[in-house]
Amino acid sequence: MPGKTVSIDTRGRGFFAALALTALLFAWTAVGPCLDNGFINWDETLYILNNPKIKTLTPAGVRTIFTSRDLELYSPLSTLSYAVNYRFSGLSPKGYHAAAIALHLANTLLVMFLVRLLLPGVWPAFLCGLFFGVHPAHVESVAWAAERKDLLYAFFYLLALCAYARGLGRGDRWKYYAAALGLFACSLLSKPMAVTLPLALLLIDCLKLEKLRLRDWLNKAPFFIAAAVFSAAAMPAADAAAQWAPFSRRLAVAVYNLGFYVYTLVWPFNLSAMYVRPLGGERLIYAAAACVAAAAGALLFYCRRNRTVLFGAGFYAAMLLPVLQFFPFGPVISADRYTYLSSLGIFIAAAAAGAGVWARAGEQRRKILAVLIALAALGFTVAARVRCAVWKDSVTLWTDTLHKQPAAGPALVSLCSAYLQGGLEEQAAACLGEAIRRYPGKDDNYYNLGLLLFKKGDYTAARKYFERTLELNGGHAKALLMMGHLALLNRDSAAAERFCLRSLESDGADAPALRILAGIAAARGDKAGALEYYGRALAVDPADLKTREAAAALRGRR
Repeated sequence: MPGKTVSIDTRGRGFFAALALTALLFAWTAVGPCLDNGFINWDETLYILNNPKIKTLTPAGVRTIFTSRDLELYSPLSTLSYAVNYRFSGLSPKGYHAAAIALHLANTLLVMFLVRLLLPGVWPAFLCGLFFGVHPAHVESVAWAAERKDLLYAFFYLLALCAYARGLGRGDRWKYYAAALGLFACSLLSKPMAVTLPLALLLIDCLKLEKLRLRDWLNKAPFFIAAAVFSAAAMPAADAAAQWAPFSRRLAVAVYNLGFYVYTLVWPFNLSAMYVRPLGGERLIYAAAACVAAAAGALLFYCRRNRTVLFGAGFYAAMLLPVLQFFPFGPVISADRYTYLSSLGIFIAAAAAGAGVWARAGEQRRKILAVLIALAALGFTVAARVRCAVWKDSVTLWTDTLHKQPAAGPALVSLCSAYLQGGLEEQAAACLGEAIRRYPGKDDNYYNLGLLLFKKGDYTAARKYFERTLELNGGHAKALLMMGHLALLNRDSAAAERFCLRSLESDGADAPALRILAGIAAARGDKAGALEYYGRALAVDPADLKTREAAAALRGRR
């Protein structure tokens, strides 16, 4: 009948399931294009393409994964997930991207479940899950296959929080507590950044419990102990030079980052794979940090009675603690991937603040708010799809990065390598010339130009650039290997052997150098020595059929 109001039961499981499906459809629309992307020449070479550990999914291989590091980071469960991927899809990028998208969708669901456990009503859960799933800043964690550890640690981290929150106030809460502790261990083994989980548990207590008792503090002890042990044993070391920068500068960068990540979450339309300088330049970093500190103080004052807003702000800050760059590491000061889990705190705080605005608004204003939320979700979804296209391949990624961060030296080096790997020789030569002009002390630029000349057959010019590489870095394993190749072309086996042995001193897992040494040993009749080198090469890359066949043929000789 006209004028009759239609009532929707928002308390039923069916309605929540419909909202969850909607959030998943939006998330898939946002990150689905990443499925057709290729690999990027940024850590994926070491984590996936040239990582022998993922190519043998055997008990011995798993033991190697759990007793070694990749790029100085201990994340064995992430490496194990690559091994599973390799078993089913080899080195096809689609399989790795499909797994990443599946994990992101699962995390979107877990965000909804967690917020439903923490806050009343289904709408905060839906909105947090929706914006988590479609946010453009999260594309980096999904599109970059080498960042599987971000998705996997978040998966176990969210499961642990859900288990803990589900057990609060229950008579059998110890079961959920044990589950949370086990899931925490899995999260730590996926990425050391999970060390913040004990703080998140305390924040949940502050949100859900009227008062924290002694036992609420004591039952976090196992979590804090595990986090401390793992931090000491597995966290990557800070940059030895940068960590001794003035205290005031490191503090300013840390506070600046707290504000910068809020900015990228609110306005994610100028994202970059690298941020090597703060917005406004170094001169403004102290002023920016002061503004962030003032804003944080105002938030604490005006929202001091809103426990949910304070929970969200605390969760956001706690998640970022390991990566605020107070102890600097890596070539960047900020990274989009660090917002992957920390953004949930901002979404929760925004949902809590928005609930208050909604409660005070009239019908007309509520319609306006609903339209603005829908437009924001659609805008973020479109921006995420655009960001997926940026991550399509190495050339598109580094071109975009240099457009937004012209001072990003590593991006220029990577772009030159991408041109070289793609057979774009003219672009590679021009790029390397510019890289050498801007960064005359960077050894990889000379190596890459030497490699380009080697491929063109200009061995004399290539030698000069490899020699220049070694002048800058005498332990450059790849340059030493190429000098070995040049020596073989000149039929100087002794020199080739010396260069390859030096290459092994720098990189004991240099399979090409081991194969050259095996060939040299076999040529001079040293069968035992050749077989030893072939064995070492196969230990590095068990899937190398040519080396295996060469070793088998040598064993068959009399």
